[in-house]
Amino acid sequence: MNGNQSDSILKFENYIVDTVIFKYNPNFEGDELEIQFDIEPQFEISDNKDKLIVILTVEIFKNAVEHNFPFEMSLVVVGMYRLEGGAHDIDRFKTNAVAILYPYIRTLVTNFTANSNIPPLILPTINVNKLIRERSEF
Repeated sequence: MNGNQSDSILKFENYIVDTVIFKYNPNFEGDELEIQFDIEPQFEISDNKDKLIVILTVEIFKNAVEHNFPFEMSLVVVGMYRLEGGAHDIDRFKTNAVAILYPYIRTLVTNFTANSNIPPLILPTINVNKLIRERSEF
């Protein structure tokens, strides 16, 4: 297939679930609760600027016992990307790289909680542009 203008320079190669920590709170009382989670993206760029690694750390219901959450969960998922056509300004691809990886995290959380014999948790969609903008160090 010949490339066209809609083909992306950023190519998603693979992802790895690096860490999953799940702690059930047997003292949880209640049914309705607002989903509380935080996402921390980190980026590693290869020396020749043609590879990008995104490390997404997600904390869900942090300090579950203290805040009366049903559980707490921590995940680290690593996404590997390559940039075609030589060196590029990788900063312009960070938002897309996070947006590509986030649905895998949502699926992982939903499946893990469903298989933990608790109501499955579906993380909301996020505004990745806003997330990246709010993290001024990126």
